[in-house]
Amino acid sequence: MLGVCRTVFQGDSIEEFQVEIIGTLKNFFPKKDIILARLSGERIEYTGLVAGMSGSPVYLDGGLVGAIAYGWSFSKEPITGITPIEQMLEIGMEAAESPGGGGAARPGEGRAVGSSSGEARLYDPDTPPPNPLLDRDDRLLRPTAGGYAGGAPALTRLEIPLVFSGCHPEVFNSYGETFRRFGLVPLMGGGGENEPHPGKPPLFEAGSPVSAQLVRGDLSLAATGTVTYRDSSRVLAFGHPFMSMGPVDFPMTAAEIVTVMPSLSRSFKLSNSTGFIGTVTDDHMNGIRAVVGGEPAMIPLSIELEAAGRPSLSYHYEMIRQKMLTPLLGGLIMVNSLMASGQAAFEQTIELSGRLELADTGPVIIEDMYAGIDAASASSRTLQTALLYLYNNPYGPAEIERIDLKLRLSEGNPRAGISEVFLDRSTVYPGDTLNLEVHLNPYTQPLIREYFSLAVPEDRAESDLFILVGSGEMITRTEMQLSPNRFRYTSLEHLVRLINDSRRNNYLYVKVFRQDKGLIMGDQMLPGLPPSVWSLLKSEKTSGAALPLADFTVAETGRPTGFIINGFKIMHVEVKPRP
Repeated sequence: MLGVCRTVFQGDSIEEFQVEIIGTLKNFFPKKDIILARLSGERIEYTGLVAGMSGSPVYLDGGLVGAIAYGWSFSKEPITGITPIEQMLEIGMEAAESPGGGGAARPGEGRAVGSSSGEARLYDPDTPPPNPLLDRDDRLLRPTAGGYAGGAPALTRLEIPLVFSGCHPEVFNSYGETFRRFGLVPLMGGGGENEPHPGKPPLFEAGSPVSAQLVRGDLSLAATGTVTYRDSSRVLAFGHPFMSMGPVDFPMTAAEIVTVMPSLSRSFKLSNSTGFIGTVTDDHMNGIRAVVGGEPAMIPLSIELEAAGRPSLSYHYEMIRQKMLTPLLGGLIMVNSLMASGQAAFEQTIELSGRLELADTGPVIIEDMYAGIDAASASSRTLQTALLYLYNNPYGPAEIERIDLKLRLSEGNPRAGISEVFLDRSTVYPGDTLNLEVHLNPYTQPLIREYFSLAVPEDRAESDLFILVGSGEMITRTEMQLSPNRFRYTSLEHLVRLINDSRRNNYLYVKVFRQDKGLIMGDQMLPGLPPSVWSLLKSEKTSGAALPLADFTVAETGRPTGFIINGFKIMHVEVKPRP
């Protein structure tokens, strides 16, 4: 059987080339057939199958058969796998046919309230929840395009060009590899305006290029394929999954093809995303489905950047809401903005102040300082970690309404270590004032002395107190070793409080605590319990409701120093009853 295929090789002009049907591979994927076909034509003979051709419609006797979607790398002939149109028309039908109709639930809608398991989770800023896009464990990844099975080339989906527009080359090199593992082809390219076209709308029909955007604004990430089918309100494209995300909420734009770059492995299309067309609603095994019009629920992200001796810069972005992608994209956007300053590859100091507005709780506040050659990546990890927890917790995901960040850049690497700590006495009485002198040793400046005064509590006549002087990281690490249960959050609101209470790198902290036989119930600490009460609450009848508390904070204070603090000291003070 002979037919034609429609696609764009340059601009937005649709061209046709010949298709010869070879046969059908039955049940190639579970309950999924693939039609094999040989392509021919002047362009195809030169380029072979092209990344970005995914979704190109195939017609026999004027009837739509399916979409080009699969192929072999380094094949001597342009033989392709076609996804039948019947399978593509099934995309989204399950939700549409469910009671009440209304289509598939969008990400962020109908989110869970409370934990399905009833178990609290640990908040550890140094060990965020796992994310297959960020973790380098290949067992978590889907097979990439162009892989091999049993030593022989495998029929795999055609790669999808992912165009980075407005991206710094170093950021592209770093983050591009992450997307490459999912069968995408990262390319540095251009992007147009995201507003609907004024006047004459762009040509947008079966065979036209189409882009699914992950980020838009001063940075654009857009995956380009081809439209397979379009009616008055629905668009089907790609013929294979984008990233197998299920229900999604991505912007869909028209695109123009700049050129096709020939390659022995796989030629690919270079493209620009252009006018906004509609919203991608489903990322399915058989392709993507979109609706014309509408407006995806994006997260606005603005960044104000101040650098000494330079004009202030403002960047404005919108990124998609998606459990795995949003944390990755947030970190990418922040690093890209910092790289735009031209200093992010050298020693510098970054002061970060951020606010994440949430729909159902108070805001997440991020304030910290970073210094050194890795300051840019360290500051972006702070935002990325917060997003990972907000999207990967048993009480959410949180509904983030917008993100506003302010970054102040200056030269240098201001660091200071804690060299000595002096107490004015080692034995105190209830109600006394204990004075401390802390010596900070900056790497490039003279010794600095910091003075603290702490009140000894009146609540106990006799006990041992421990004084911990150190950086925010060391104080937190010590708490996690002594009583990790204090970091187990029991609600989304509790998680937000833990994030907001995170200690800062540039603060010097003094914490006074005592060893205690207490309990944590929910988000409440119950220190100093009598043995009988402690035993009752820890009995089998209340198992899981109360968690042990090994230490209790008597007092804590911290102050900014202008340096990244390193090190810690711990001391013991005996409290005696007054004579």
